[in-house]
Amino acid sequence: MRLISKSNQDPPSRFTDPRIIEFRPRPRALSPKPGRGPIIDPLRQLDIDADRLRMQQNLAAAIVLVVLMSAGLWVVHELNASSRILTCLEAGHRNCLPLDQAWRPN
Repeated sequence: MRLISKSNQDPPSRFTDPRIIEFRPRPRALSPKPGRGPIIDPLRQLDIDADRLRMQQNLAAAIVLVVLMSAGLWVVHELNASSRILTCLEAGHRNCLPLDQAWRPN
């Protein structure tokens, strides 16, 4: 019977040792596959969509505020003009209505 010492044994080969798994990197494609875009984190995509919706809502709110302020200024102007006319009529004056300067009779 032959005794083999540990020092005489060959070191285990990396191809024959079952404990070692060799990982090989996949070859990179030169161009991305058609129809597949970059990988996007779903939570980040939700944040992007929420930001876009928030900006649209802010823009709509700003437009509504501008319209309301314009309508308010128009109402104040009309009330001021009618108040002047009523004050003139209460004082007993004639020709209290403002004349349209652009209109001229033939």
